[in-house]
Amino acid sequence: MKRRLISASIALPLVLSGIYLGGIWFSFIIIFGAVVSAHELAKMTGNNNNGKTALLSAMISGVLVGSVYIYSSHLLQNNPGSWELQLSILSYFLLTLVLVSILTLLILDKARKLNSFFCVLSAVGYTGGLLSFSILVRNGDNGLGWIVLLSLIVWANDTGSYLTGKSIGKTPFFPSISPNKTREGAIGGCLLGMIFAIVVGIYLSDGELTELDLFKLVLMAIIFVSLAQIGDLFESALKRRADIKDSGSIMPGHGGALDRLDSIVLAFPVLYYFTQ
Repeated sequence: MKRRLISASIALPLVLSGIYLGGIWFSFIIIFGAVVSAHELAKMTGNNNNGKTALLSAMISGVLVGSVYIYSSHLLQNNPGSWELQLSILSYFLLTLVLVSILTLLILDKARKLNSFFCVLSAVGYTGGLLSFSILVRNGDNGLGWIVLLSLIVWANDTGSYLTGKSIGKTPFFPSISPNKTREGAIGGCLLGMIFAIVVGIYLSDGELTELDLFKLVLMAIIFVSLAQIGDLFESALKRRADIKDSGSIMPGHGGALDRLDSIVLAFPVLYYFTQ
């Protein structure tokens, strides 16, 4: 518990500062997350034991996110007439990369590891591709409000799932993937996520950070809570196939970067298109 608190006390202020400041500071946080999580994912799924594939995945993932930041923040501003068209082309490219990477990871089984090419492709697409959408959201209209709203929904889901599962959880929820998760915990996470979505969404709307009615807030909560739980289960399945407990050890007491991001990464592209 002490290690968890120390890790959180260091990481949380940095992440919150990056979200609030936006721009290059937010991008630094996302690039760091993309680099570390791509390295972790490549080590989990690849057959290259010397680490070169994981290192290459980390480098390309970081370059991808950095390039998206530069493109969306600076280059398109010099040609505002075609800004929306060019940005939509970029987003569709990223979405294609993400879908290919997810399909590649879905066909992976415990007895087979990915070769170097598909390992890099899946690691970069799943981490850098998904996280790049957070850059597009933060650089867009009301970007701070959207990122805050999504983060709080996902945090509420994780907290609600943990507390409900610990207190009244009895019925296994996908025991073959994650034996410790329960249906009661999933329901508790969903309910708390919806409560936070409504309360925080109304507050942010009053502050003109977002413009959402009650129906859209509830819809957002259902979609993003579902994606959070799917992302968590998906990473659990990958770790189970790799026969490891945590994706990494960069955060003592919390595991790896992918362990912290698994509940939110799938929501970023959906949020981006939701806000367009």
